Amino acid sequence: MAGAVLAFGFPTGFAVAQGDDAVHDIVYIGARAIDPETGLDGVRNIAVDGDRIAAVSEAPLKGRRTIDARRLIAAPGFIDLHSHATNDETAAFEAKDGVTTRLELEIGTYPVANWYDAKQGRERLNYGTSVGHTAIRYFLQKGGGAAGLAALEDEMAAFTADEINRPIPDAQYARLSPLLEEGLRDGAIGIGSGTQYAPGITHKEMLDVTRVAGKTKSCVFTHVRYGSLIEPDSTLESVQESIANAAITNACVHVVHINSMAMSDAPLMVRLMRAARERGIDISTETYPWDGSVDAIRSVIFEPGWEKRWGVTVGDLQSRVTGKRLTQAEFDALRSGTGDDGVIMHMNSEETIGALLRDPLVLVASDAGNIEGPNSHPRSAGTFARVLGHYVRDTQVLGWSEAIRKMSLMPAQRLESFVPAMRRKGRLQPGADADIVLFDPRTVGAKAVYGDAARYSEGFRYVLVNGVHVVDGGALVPDARPGRPVYSEFKQ
Repeated sequence: MAGAVLAFGFPTGFAVAQGDDAVHDIVYIGARAIDPETGLDGVRNIAVDGDRIAAVSEAPLKGRRTIDARRLIAAPGFIDLHSHATNDETAAFEAKDGVTTRLELEIGTYPVANWYDAKQGRERLNYGTSVGHTAIRYFLQKGGGAAGLAALEDEMAAFTADEINRPIPDAQYARLSPLLEEGLRDGAIGIGSGTQYAPGITHKEMLDVTRVAGKTKSCVFTHVRYGSLIEPDSTLESVQESIANAAITNACVHVVHINSMAMSDAPLMVRLMRAARERGIDISTETYPWDGSVDAIRSVIFEPGWEKRWGVTVGDLQSRVTGKRLTQAEFDALRSGTGDDGVIMHMNSEETIGALLRDPLVLVASDAGNIEGPNSHPRSAGTFARVLGHYVRDTQVLGWSEAIRKMSLMPAQRLESFVPAMRRKGRLQPGADADIVLFDPRTVGAKAVYGDAARYSEGFRYVLVNGVHVVDGGALVPDARPGRPVYSEFKQ
């Protein structure tokens, strides 16, 4: 009904005034409100009480603080399923990019409880993790127990030690599934597997990992086994393995950053996934809106023949130390050396990225890491603003509502069957969590670029996390730490 106030029945113990005379904590006046679930796209006043949205209304609302939001778009806060960023400095960049929840689901961690405990009360943004398959298998390869835990103190050891090329010892293999389940009971959001980075993972092992997700009705988030345009060991085979495992186990499988695994073949891989979904198989994927990935030259990715596999040349590699494109001599020196070997590999075209963003199956996630200077990847600071500024306003690949859906509602829906908090996120509705972004559609955009990545995005005027501003009037709120843990329903 025009002029009605939509009110939410709060849980017992949370009192809120109802009706037109209610005085709310915060009221945004005259925003263009976009809710991707209901299809709302119209001018509304939005009220927040505590950590929930209290009203979305055409009628006037009263607030203890009233904010003029005319000429701004209000949307649910963005949920990043794929962020490796851990420090507060990068959380500030993400907040200025509209992110209200950042989740480490591709790789995950172990032990899970320790990860959550270390973050309690310290985070700007909501946070969560998967249980790390790759970490657990390294723990087991080191014998488990105290020796295994000590080995995990070096976070990169599981991806660089000799064990990555070997299967789990037979004497330890039976512990793999119980330890994954233990992580889920500690609240982990599914199972993360950096499969390509650990060539010792057998097909049977990956199937057994997916069985755990099927048994618990959770999800595997996988960096698939191969990234390659050519057979054997192609991305096509990897996607087929993921589809087959999901079909056999009745599990959810989410393939991370299909853009950086399948390159020009990425749209084909999405078509395969769509065909699988039409047959009842629960598989999904994501992309980030940049043409380059971050890799380490001494990793398995750059084993001989890498140029044909990835469809690139040495000149497509950009040093994360100097910011310059590499020569063959520089590549060879890095490959055989001991210094920082991080590179950005430019392998995607605008045509590929546009095709992925237009596909209704593909959601947006950043694959962010900690920003450590100008030659970090700009996706860590400007993924969501880049979608809105470049791919919505400037090139019209997407409309506002569809872009917002891919960055808020779709991630929430991917998780909500086993993550209770996600049933209240990704929506701009009464009763939803007060994770809200308000941005200026005329100015929103990424300022981060290759070679100058440590730059805040433009256009986000207000970012609310659990009803607390982390960005207020375009400025970061220095001491705001309202982020809360996001757990799976299995937490005990």
